[in-house]
Amino acid sequence: MDDPRERQLPYHPRAVAGGGLTDVDLPHTVREVLPDLLHEIRSVLGDRLVGLYLYGSAVSGDYDEGVSDIDLLAAVADGLGPGTLSSLDAAHRRFWAGHPDFLDRLDILYLPAASLSRELSAVDEPPVLATVSPGSPFRTGPAPQGWILNRRLVHYTGITLHGRPVESAVAGVPAGLVREAVARDVLSLRTGASRVTHRGGHAYVVLTACRALLTLTTARQASKAEAARRVRARWPRFRPVIDAAQEWRLSQAVRDETPLPSELSTQLAGLLDAVCEVAEGYAGSATGEGAVRPASPATESGSGTTGPSSPSAASPAPDRRSSRRAPGD
Repeated sequence: MDDPRERQLPYHPRAVAGGGLTDVDLPHTVREVLPDLLHEIRSVLGDRLVGLYLYGSAVSGDYDEGVSDIDLLAAVADGLGPGTLSSLDAAHRRFWAGHPDFLDRLDILYLPAASLSRELSAVDEPPVLATVSPGSPFRTGPAPQGWILNRRLVHYTGITLHGRPVESAVAGVPAGLVREAVARDVLSLRTGASRVTHRGGHAYVVLTACRALLTLTTARQASKAEAARRVRARWPRFRPVIDAAQEWRLSQAVRDETPLPSELSTQLAGLLDAVCEVAEGYAGSATGEGAVRPASPATESGSGTTGPSSPSAASPAPDRRSSRRAPGD
């Protein structure tokens, strides 16, 4: 029989308060299911699991019950062969059988521990990873460009659930590489946006564009909710489509495939044009903190000032605070 102590969520050094360890502040439902998920993963990987790290909305304070995913990064000591991959797939399915509310709401990256602990450079080849994510089966392959963003979030904000402390297990990522990754992702996003037919997909496009615009213009990463708040405040012209996207994400309208109203369709296209105009200045090469930056969407008052797809004012200079500052702080 399992030792129930093995199913308890561990303490984490980042939750130190007053010189003593305090429990990690997590959403109730996440806290309830994490011990079982950790148990399933450990039952397969054993000592090969160097560390397991929680990040994303569950630790940022923007977790939406019944909607948000559980985002995890697993550092693995060596490659995962076919037998291990099959066992991990079965472990995920056992977890879902016990916690059906989280079906299609796990986003787990399994990456080589050695590649995570090294400083990342522009010439590094992407590591091979295994991943399970919403809407996709468990699969393996070279990491997509966007994995750099997840890695940086884990480095700055991740919580250690098991194994080596995240600060030593996951090295940082230069801001220039992050911007380049965001730029390439958002240019691809615009290409695929025309094929999106349901409201859940439209919400994803809008909120991902907001995150990209925030990162490209301020060098900060944030949750979808925080990025939407910041972009909404800074570029009022996009408020209707941002508000609609947040409503779609949280409602049962995600599968609605009726055509978008023309006003929202125009705003969605304008938002993508605006962020892609900024992205085109970064997509070709990594850009350092001191580089000349492209113009960004003009700050608007909402009263008919310069349109977002024709920027006339440069955005504020990048955030030059300590590189150890959490991007979402």
